[in-house]
Amino acid sequence: MSSPRAPGHLIFQAASRVAAKTRSPGGYDLPLASLHAMAIRPPRPQNKAQWSAGRWLLLALVCMGLITTAGATYAGDRPLADVFYDEGGLQYLYTTGDSAYRGGVGSNETYTASFSLDIPPGAEVRFQRLYLHWAWSNFNQKPFYPVYNLSDSRDPSSELESAARYVDSKGVVGTYDFYSGTDAYLLPPLHPGENDFTVTLVQSGPPESSVAIFGMALLVVYEDAAEPQRLIWVKEGCDILFSSFGVSPEMASNEMIFEGTLPSDEIEGAELFLVAPSGGYSRDRDFEINSLRVNRVDEEQTALLMRTIFSLLFPNYQGKEWFDVFVLDSQTQMGFETREIKPYLRRENNKVVVRDQGDYLQLTNAILAIQVAGDDR
Repeated sequence: MSSPRAPGHLIFQAASRVAAKTRSPGGYDLPLASLHAMAIRPPRPQNKAQWSAGRWLLLALVCMGLITTAGATYAGDRPLADVFYDEGGLQYLYTTGDSAYRGGVGSNETYTASFSLDIPPGAEVRFQRLYLHWAWSNFNQKPFYPVYNLSDSRDPSSELESAARYVDSKGVVGTYDFYSGTDAYLLPPLHPGENDFTVTLVQSGPPESSVAIFGMALLVVYEDAAEPQRLIWVKEGCDILFSSFGVSPEMASNEMIFEGTLPSDEIEGAELFLVAPSGGYSRDRDFEINSLRVNRVDEEQTALLMRTIFSLLFPNYQGKEWFDVFVLDSQTQMGFETREIKPYLRRENNKVVVRDQGDYLQLTNAILAIQVAGDDR
């Protein structure tokens, strides 16, 4: 199997497989929470120093387990959300900056990440997102929806606005059923040229609350006359996959459909980029801990004669499956995968499946960029 490649527009520190994951107190010796992606706006404190009585009541209900995440399981039962699609002279940039995993951020503690992003002169930013990936959120060892205040050094007096919250947990009432999730934030506009700034997070939950943070990430899609024609899809969310506790690998699978019909022009390349905090390492298995399936057709679903005919006429009709695709970055403990999938594309509605086979991963982002033949640029 060829090693995943880091494209030129992927700007995080070189990923490396590590022998062990950092363990937060009481955590990671058990799996992090597994959950269904739910778009939930995070509750906001009325001010940074004091919570209203209603908020404290809500927190008490959450911590007592009276409010749960509906449908949360280790299975892949909630697809990622489609947040951007377009075609044109497009390109994307993704970076985790200097983010680093931190096992426990307590009440009123801060976490910072700095970014340096160079957008080509004359480009137009079409889509931008700041992502915060977190896990193991608890209040006195009970599940707790974390509360954050984020600010950008370019406008430090203003709080960043939440765009969406996606939450998951293993969904079993009992010990260590803590929440994990992805928060997406809106940023002040990014511009062509150098963009250097720091995001500061304050964990604004009550005393005795704590959350583990994998890191922050910045995604930008821009349009530039110098870029070739591309179709770009962006998906985001949070789906924890773990084939354990009675969940089979087939169940611990997240299916994504990149909807639409591809143009009749020649396809020159199709790059799939995936982000999965905690993906790429297992203490229990050394190989085939996860897989990536692109337009995969299982042989048993096709008659032998048809398989023979199809294999002669369309050598890649069965799609493709790769194993052990995520490379774990030791700094953020996030798994990344970049894969060329052009030979296995369908003309419309391409299907991608990420499957856990003992890895325990938190699928959060998927980007598909298909380059088509067009004017020489």
